Amino acid sequence: MSFPASRIFSRCDLFPEEFSIVVTLRVPSLPPKRNEYLLTVVAEESDLLLLGLRFSPAQLHFLFLREDTAGAWQTRVSFRSPALVDSRWHTLVLAVSAGVFSLTTDCGLPVDIMADVPFPARLSVKGARFFVGSRRRAKGLFTGLVRQLVLLPGSDATPRLCPSRNAPLAVLSIPRVLQALTGKPEDNEVLKYPYETNIRVTLGPQPPCTEVEDAQFWFDASRKGLYLCVGNEWVSVLAAKERLDYVEEHQNLFTNSETLGVEVFRIPQVGLFVATANRKATSAVYKWTEEKFVSYQNIPTHQAQAWRHFTIGKKIFLAVANFEPDEKGQEFSVIYKWSHRKLKFTPYQSIATHSARDWEAFEVDGEHFLAVANHREGDNHNINSVIYKWNPATRLFEANQTIATSGAYDWEFFSVGPYSFLVVANTFNGTSTKVHSHLYIRLLGSFQLFQSFPTFGAADWEVFQIGERIFLAVANSHSYDVEMQVQNDSYVINSVIYELNVTAQAFVKFQDILTCSGGRRGLHARRAEG
Repeated sequence: MSFPASRIFSRCDLFPEEFSIVVTLRVPSLPPKRNEYLLTVVAEESDLLLLGLRFSPAQLHFLFLREDTAGAWQTRVSFRSPALVDSRWHTLVLAVSAGVFSLTTDCGLPVDIMADVPFPARLSVKGARFFVGSRRRAKGLFTGLVRQLVLLPGSDATPRLCPSRNAPLAVLSIPRVLQALTGKPEDNEVLKYPYETNIRVTLGPQPPCTEVEDAQFWFDASRKGLYLCVGNEWVSVLAAKERLDYVEEHQNLFTNSETLGVEVFRIPQVGLFVATANRKATSAVYKWTEEKFVSYQNIPTHQAQAWRHFTIGKKIFLAVANFEPDEKGQEFSVIYKWSHRKLKFTPYQSIATHSARDWEAFEVDGEHFLAVANHREGDNHNINSVIYKWNPATRLFEANQTIATSGAYDWEFFSVGPYSFLVVANTFNGTSTKVHSHLYIRLLGSFQLFQSFPTFGAADWEVFQIGERIFLAVANSHSYDVEMQVQNDSYVINSVIYELNVTAQAFVKFQDILTCSGGRRGLHARRAEG
């Protein structure tokens, strides 16, 4: 179990100079050289141990970090034979005051140690984390039972517990759920608790939590979390830290040719779908069925590059960007509409495009638009891309505005307050990938140039927000010029993140990130084709 130090030290980052640690625990026998941690405070970034309480069969060690002009080092104060590992309950009070370290076991006589190195007066725990029963690592995990663990600032806490009628179980601060589970002593034996012998851990899906299951545990194997039933509610006792740096393979999805784009969408009351844009003559739509995607519909396409799902009112559409002409030599990209009667997509409107790479669907002031990224016409990469507008009267998309582009690859739409923006990724002008990509703002019924960015084979734009800050990132794919010899590292190039500067009314460079072209294969194809 762990939690950030800021949860305790909310107003000051300094650990108290004088304090007591009270712990009631029961430990089984340990191998002679085994060490286990009861409590640690660890600096998260450096993994440096700032403070810790560790024990072995023969000793209890209090560890802390000490710093001076000569540097930082770990100091250890050790108490011999505290008699912990005997499978019995014990209550310990460790009191720290300047250079004096005192340990009281079961309200007995204190053992005092005058250390040469005093506990630091200014031990910062900023950015640190408390760990109960560990040192942030698998090695040294605590095995046993802990009934209370209290950190108390100030002087020695022993007088607050002792004397006690039952010193091994002296109480300073016990969670309510544990107080309710006390049993009665039998003869001269140490108190026995029902949960020590009758504890049951349930595996599998979440079980009910009622009076019957009160004080029972449930282990959620999928989340790797341990929960305790308290008052008709499952309370997290130990939860694995969520990891977002990996995904596990769930399904291999077979496609009839190389897939260049994937669109995931949901149709209300029907289900979850995936549309794949396949290079060869047929693309496919898959539906989520019984925990996997299964083939649902095949759609004829011509070297499809991307799908775009969008809705207008209750109408559901799916537009494909076709890169190659059809059998008649005509270049069309197609908009499909979902048929609620047939439960499949049917052709709705064909639009003349030129080696289309991408569709972007968006809405401005209640009006619906589609922007196509036309990549090239024959060998000419400097052509117009088109923004289409939905006409409610004809129920068709009609050309609304043309924008000059150079090997356009991607459109990205976003809004900032009342303003609407559209940015294009220009990839190639016929001789070089060093071209400007442009950001447009919608004013007076049309998109007008707002800002230009130097890019190198721009393959994609993405906008994202962190708090109130707005960022715009471009993926540069390739540095190439017909007048220069291609270098081996021409695909290893910086991609750039820009941040919106409201005062300057412009996006300014925030960070360069070295990337290895994700669009390398597409650029090879363009060079061969163009």
